[in-house]
Amino acid sequence: MKALKFIIVLLIATNASLQSQIIRSKLDLTAGISAREYLHAGLRYQYTDITQFGIAIGNDLELNSNEKISTYSLDHMIHFGALSMYSSRPVWYARQGLTYSINREGADRTRKYTYINLGAGREFSVNTWLGFNADLGFIWQINSVTEENNNTRSDNLRQIFPLARIQVFISF
Repeated sequence: MKALKFIIVLLIATNASLQSQIIRSKLDLTAGISAREYLHAGLRYQYTDITQFGIAIGNDLELNSNEKISTYSLDHMIHFGALSMYSSRPVWYARQGLTYSINREGADRTRKYTYINLGAGREFSVNTWLGFNADLGFIWQINSVTEENNNTRSDNLRQIFPLARIQVFISF
């Protein structure tokens, strides 16, 4: 009987200890790399137990001296599945988003692209405030505009590209 009482007290104490370590943050600072979003940094806000809304700004660090690429992204994530030990969110998620990209090629030419992102991934919490996530999917180019020497040309060529993304996040 004493052993049973000890086990019950131990389970309650362990549960209380684990509950205090769960990430209950609603705001994440993110940084990552992906196709069509390049190197990016942003914020994600958790507005329900299973959904997050994110914004990010990215660029290519001007690795090509003749071209500068800037991206602006909006994401919506729906989490599902089992909870992580350190997070109040389920670990699996479906992601949908919109990315706007501006490619400046020299002084005379600018290309602007609009993409829809669809993917699925998993979140990995490292501890109570740090984690990373990775997802795969596709990105669909829905619009392309080229501005060259004060002329504007719109191209509605629809293209689909594979998408892979990895991010690190810090929860506040």
